[in-house]
Amino acid sequence: MLCGMSPSTKGRRPTKPTADPPARFPIRAVSKMTGIAIDTLRAWERRYGAVTPGRDDRGRMYSDADVARLRLLRRVVDQGHGIGRVVGLSNSQLQHLVATATTDAVPAAAQAPAGAGSSEPAVLEAALRRYDAAGIDQEIARLATVLRPLDLLQSVLMPLLAQVGDDWHTGRIGVAHEHLMSSAIRHLLGSFLRLQTRRDAPTRLLFATPSGERHEIGTLGAAMLAASDGLGVAYLGPDLPAREMIDSVTPAGAHVLVLGLTAASTGRAFERELRTIVRDLPKGVELWAGGRGAEHHASIIGPRGLVLPDFGAYQRELVRIGGRAG
Repeated sequence: MLCGMSPSTKGRRPTKPTADPPARFPIRAVSKMTGIAIDTLRAWERRYGAVTPGRDDRGRMYSDADVARLRLLRRVVDQGHGIGRVVGLSNSQLQHLVATATTDAVPAAAQAPAGAGSSEPAVLEAALRRYDAAGIDQEIARLATVLRPLDLLQSVLMPLLAQVGDDWHTGRIGVAHEHLMSSAIRHLLGSFLRLQTRRDAPTRLLFATPSGERHEIGTLGAAMLAASDGLGVAYLGPDLPAREMIDSVTPAGAHVLVLGLTAASTGRAFERELRTIVRDLPKGVELWAGGRGAEHHASIIGPRGLVLPDFGAYQRELVRIGGRAG
């Protein structure tokens, strides 16, 4: 996945936010984010006090903490527990219920992420073969309501994209199929990112891929993961010249520059761009790089930053700078 600086890297360390974030999600957005119907949300609040949203002139407004708790409650209720029996539990107790149920259900080596069904690859593949964009959107949106963002990326979306790419190269599907799936995932990740982005976050990350690197989905997914962890995100997109990227860091107030590199990121021109970024990135700004091509360029990234091998390592870096894993 992405890359982070080594512990020995000097410079400004972002600090963890101390103030609780304000309520900012209306009930319709929360319903989509959690998979809980609006009428059910209201009933859970009125009858059980599941969460206590704030209010403004538009009505109920929910915080990130409200959304996280509602997602936990939804997962526990989906396992067969009555809302009235579990609503008084703490978040850690709810997480324990989820983990216990998952561990008891299947051997650890064969576990799927909590909330995931075993049928999603087949559902998505069938929708893809029918060119059913709406069906793909619906299934990925469903998975997003029952999986943690990290599990959604690491266990579903990235393996799915890799399989679609392999199927295209071997001729089992056409290029139109590959484009359709990539477009659907790009659109949905962008939608999730817009829903979760905070303008007031004290720690900000800037995301881009260098000039010549047109594969952006892994980087877009990393931006979504950072936003879901409560961090500030500015996503600049793919194929950005090094000078434009460097010139964006200070005005954006970025504490971290995150680069996505794939196996296709090769050639002298690309290496020159990467060396420019490493050389000219302002002091005190961390450099993270990841993706299949990051390891290949570790010698260029050098002591200025570290290659993060996967999304799990990336999320640990997010927690270090103030993100909340979940």
